Amino acid sequence: MDSVSVVIPIYNQAHLVARTIESLAANTRQPDEIIIVDDGSTDDVQEAIQSFQTNSPFTIRLLKVPHGGPGRAREAGWKAAQGTIVAFTDADAVPARDWLEQGLKGFTDPQVGGVEGAVESGGNATIFTHQVHNRFGRQFMTANMFYRRSVIEAVGGFKSPYREDSDLAFSVLGAGYRIVFVRDAVVFHPPRQETWWFYFSKAHRKRYEGFLFRNHPDIAPRYIPRFQPTELFIVLGELLSLLSLWLGLWSLSVGLLSLLIGLPKRLADWLDGRKYNARDYLTAWILTLFLVPVEFYYHWLGILKPPPIPKELRKSTVKLESH
Repeated sequence: MDSVSVVIPIYNQAHLVARTIESLAANTRQPDEIIIVDDGSTDDVQEAIQSFQTNSPFTIRLLKVPHGGPGRAREAGWKAAQGTIVAFTDADAVPARDWLEQGLKGFTDPQVGGVEGAVESGGNATIFTHQVHNRFGRQFMTANMFYRRSVIEAVGGFKSPYREDSDLAFSVLGAGYRIVFVRDAVVFHPPRQETWWFYFSKAHRKRYEGFLFRNHPDIAPRYIPRFQPTELFIVLGELLSLLSLWLGLWSLSVGLLSLLIGLPKRLADWLDGRKYNARDYLTAWILTLFLVPVEFYYHWLGILKPPPIPKELRKSTVKLESH
């Protein structure tokens, strides 16, 4: 039977991680160890997990690394892991009771290098709510991923701080391994309320998407569409449809086409319980005028001029302080 190490990066989420550990302790297949990687938090992670370290039937280790983002924290975590399978989740996520049991079922043969589980998001959401969900796979979110430790090591681990989850998955696929999706391996990830600035940060992250196209030219196009009907594009279609009386039938045609393209996303939003109000729509309409060209710009900037990878991550030398 494979041994399992669960790696959890944490940054200023000491108040949330207890719920994650409790859900793992209640799993039908308990982990052999949990490795919590403190990414330079300013709150007291050690105090938050101390009682679990004392009373848990499995090992809980705390590693402290300088703040460098979740990719570097996960890199430190898998290197310290002793299990043959490394499962990744987040400090604010809640794995289902049979998460590990279901995830391990995906490793049916040696060519399966990784297993991707489903991510569900609950609660009331608006147009400005950041929801993490993955119902159908092909997203490779490290909120719910399993890898053979030997495979991570073979491909060099997390080599990039940009879209590090997809970068690792594409490296695994590029090496000839398969990643299978197990719908019953579920992690719940609560929604997070954002502001209008969140859309600007999402536009900037399009550069990292371009980075993936450049680094994985044979793999990335299979999983990341070059054109995505974003929330803002859909809202633009709604705006043009409403203004068709003044602008003419051409705007109605373009608007209806935009709505048709975005219909699957609207359906997914409805299933997620998203709620919309007039103020959200008005703000999104205004942002649309700026962000669509900005997203396009950053996407191609990432392809033509990728962001630099920090030396310490390229060399994979992370100093650990173990507790």
